[in-house]
Amino acid sequence: MTEVRTAKGARKPRNGPAQLSLFDTPLEAPAPLRTPVASAPVDKVSATVSRPRGRVARPPEIMTLKPEDMPDYPLDLVTQVEQEIAAIPTDRVLLTYKEIWDYFGVSRATVVRRMKDGLVPGIRMSGGRVLDDGPVRRLSRVQVRWLLLAVRRRRSA
Repeated sequence: MTEVRTAKGARKPRNGPAQLSLFDTPLEAPAPLRTPVASAPVDKVSATVSRPRGRVARPPEIMTLKPEDMPDYPLDLVTQVEQEIAAIPTDRVLLTYKEIWDYFGVSRATVVRRMKDGLVPGIRMSGGRVLDDGPVRRLSRVQVRWLLLAVRRRRSA
């Protein structure tokens, strides 16, 4: 038997357990077992997993953009971009978004849009999506050249 304190602090004996346990509840009668109903024999062909009918969606093909796929640009724009690229330090072979912003003033969003438009070679695309190259995207000088040509052409147009 356990004791319980009242609101005024007096001790009062309790008849039942302080907290019910799993086995303190009364047991219910088990449900009666149902007898199995005889069913029709199962056809092995209909029991197999059915596959969807019609065309099965294939994953989009992965394609890599090449310099031959790029549009033609005016010669004066090409020389201007070549001079801008020649002005950056030669120890920088691969450029990150931050370095492209620092050297050329082109934002990350613009770089991503031009890659998605298919204006930068060497980018892998699948179904209109630009695929990741790794944890950090780095663009070569050739890719930056085509990127700047696309950006500068838009500005001059």
